[in-house]
Amino acid sequence: MNVEELLKKNKAIAETDIVYPIKKIRLYDSYVMVFLEDEKIQVSDDAYFEYGLKDRKGLDEDLYQKLKEEESVLKAYRGALRKISMKDQSVKQIRDYLAQKEIKRADREMIIEKLKSLSLLDDEKFCISKINYYEKTSLSQKQIREKLKKAGIGEELIAKHMRSNETDEYRKALHIAEKYEKSIQNKSFLAKKQSVMNKLVSAGFSYEMSQKATESIVSEGQNELELLQREYQKALGKYQKKYTDHELKQHVIAYLLNKGFRYEDIRSVTEE
Repeated sequence: MNVEELLKKNKAIAETDIVYPIKKIRLYDSYVMVFLEDEKIQVSDDAYFEYGLKDRKGLDEDLYQKLKEEESVLKAYRGALRKISMKDQSVKQIRDYLAQKEIKRADREMIIEKLKSLSLLDDEKFCISKINYYEKTSLSQKQIREKLKKAGIGEELIAKHMRSNETDEYRKALHIAEKYEKSIQNKSFLAKKQSVMNKLVSAGFSYEMSQKATESIVSEGQNELELLQREYQKALGKYQKKYTDHELKQHVIAYLLNKGFRYEDIRSVTEE
């Protein structure tokens, strides 16, 4: 039997094993679509040539299962490309995305290495880009560090590219304090001061810087007594239906103390 006859025999055997006839094949820029009777399978350019799909009339069960497995990896890879094209991604973010797609660990690492080789995935570039962006926002340095760590960026890279600028940090603290102070105008001076302080500390600014920014923004206004009078009337309306005399006075005083007013100011209003 010569070579030509052997090839014809193998081809004939292969055709008898066809379970999934190929109806058509369409080539796209980054993948190939193989159309079967009731479904279609995405395959990579490499797989298209490796399995000789161009000359096949159909797929046997083994090749079908292999292409289906490879399709999930290909789709995950193309999904990772889409994510990167829309927004910078760290290695951890892409690894987490692939894990969510239930891609095997070996395939996840293969995809990540491929993206790295194409310079599409680079934690150092990601770190520099994010720091440059975050430093233009009102985020404190602590918040920036936390965001980068959450994205999987190591402390060494963060320290290498993070600039410690006290002036900018204080400017951000002032901006947040000023904006927040305007939203709590109905609070007493002491309550307002404490609220702004808490806001800055929770935003990641140091206690000293939070205190300095708060004292620069929050000052005791001339309307403090006016505000106290309003809150006093509100307290009376709230409690006078339930309490009278000394008991009413105690509840009103407790209400106003809780609002942050000074005891001596409250006494002067309640005495009147």
